[in-house]
Amino acid sequence: MKLLKTIARILVCLLPFFLALLLQFLISFGGIFAGIMLSALKDPGLLKGEELYSTIYTLASDSQFLAGISALYAVLAALLLGFWYWKRFVPKKRPRRPVSSIINPSMFFGLVFLMLGMQYITTYIVMITAAVNPSWYDIYEELLKSIGFGDVTLLLALYSVLIAPVSEELIFRGVTLKYAVKSMPLAAANIFQAALFGIFHGNVVQGVYAFVVGLFCGYVCLKGGSIYLSILFHMMFNLWGTFAPSFLSYTGDSVLIHAVIFAGAACSAAFGIFLYQRGAAGRKKKRIS
Repeated sequence: MKLLKTIARILVCLLPFFLALLLQFLISFGGIFAGIMLSALKDPGLLKGEELYSTIYTLASDSQFLAGISALYAVLAALLLGFWYWKRFVPKKRPRRPVSSIINPSMFFGLVFLMLGMQYITTYIVMITAAVNPSWYDIYEELLKSIGFGDVTLLLALYSVLIAPVSEELIFRGVTLKYAVKSMPLAAANIFQAALFGIFHGNVVQGVYAFVVGLFCGYVCLKGGSIYLSILFHMMFNLWGTFAPSFLSYTGDSVLIHAVIFAGAACSAAFGIFLYQRGAAGRKKKRIS
């Protein structure tokens, strides 16, 4: 009986993940169908034979279309999972906490240093993963190009920096992690949600570094006692990843320089954790919101 209860709890933890996948599929399918119908209104011949396949391929290759579909999915997922999170986990009769009881300057700058360190650490994770199997990186690179990261548009920027962090945090550090901490030890719950976060990205390179980033997002949420903090960290991370100038990345072959950069990144992340923990411990109230 105890085993069955444990299995049931784990299955509940998986529900947000599968719900997000289903929603993503439905939005993608619906978007392509709507695109085909709109194209057919202009030229009914596009619904025939090879023309139909060509139309589907054109839509699936359009970076603006893909960014729009991604943004629409993320907004709907944020609304759905946000309602689930609010309904199930947010206390209804407690007064709202002031901002100062959620975050303080030490925690904010801790997140900044942690984000900077993790940016460079994940770069090396990507490099190592690509070295293991170059085809994995090719798939990852094509994905970035297809959605338009070679030429960032306003829609893509809004999706990457604002919409996706809210959506993904509600799915993984929100509902999933909340259920997971009730079903398994804290460390296992964090690893569990980070693993799902990695799998959700759908390719090896993104999956590996998303797992690592997911661990730290989980840490930020759990240690800080608020999902707002992991959303902020995620936004910072994506903001840097989307807009950081190329000269801040070293692409040379010097092992020494790479070692220095990695050491600096590790120190930055460690200092960020120190500041964040000190700030979190210094707040008057600490409770999950």
